Amino acid sequence: MRGWAIVVGGAMLLLLLAGLLVLALRQPAAEPDEAAPAATNNIQTVAPAPPAEPAPVDLGATLNLDSLRSSERSPALAAIFDRMVRIDPETFESRRGGPISVAGFDRPLVPTFERNRETGGGADIREVNAELDVAGVWHGLRVTGLRRSFYEESDASAFEVLFAEAPGRVRDVLISQGFHLAAVGDSREVNPEEMGMSVIIGVGRTEGGASLTCATG
Repeated sequence: MRGWAIVVGGAMLLLLLAGLLVLALRQPAAEPDEAAPAATNNIQTVAPAPPAEPAPVDLGATLNLDSLRSSERSPALAAIFDRMVRIDPETFESRRGGPISVAGFDRPLVPTFERNRETGGGADIREVNAELDVAGVWHGLRVTGLRRSFYEESDASAFEVLFAEAPGRVRDVLISQGFHLAAVGDSREVNPEEMGMSVIIGVGRTEGGASLTCATG
């Protein structure tokens, strides 16, 4: 009897182990841990560099400003000054000129215009000033614009190149480039025998900079 009990007990133990094995095989596969962070590529995105600023326009070459050594305007410079103001051929009244195309600039430039009239005592004085914001460089100087001023029905007129630098700096640079200039604030007469009229040139102070002025009258 003892032998038979041992056999029966062993058989039951085998059945129990077999059942546990079947249950283990029927368990579903383990799901991935949802809390685990997904693998990422450690790639840094670098923003493209901003486009380089365009080089300033060399107005000395574009407008041949060196012609001003003798207080003369190159054809390119004279054309711009002439277009800054429109003059009625019959009344001689002035008004602002239209947009002006300047070599080196991607769009036409529009001049500003001012006309002041003073009457009284038989006088009729009409002063005109026009400016063109034409930024560039000339012999390393920063040009900020051109200015034209005159009196209607008069020979008195002036044209100027405006600079961002101090007048002393402008005068020194222009002298190094062959200009004959008096002290800042003074002017020098240019070849009066050859010109047939009074023509002066000089460097003066302006608000925030300086100007090279050529005037007749």
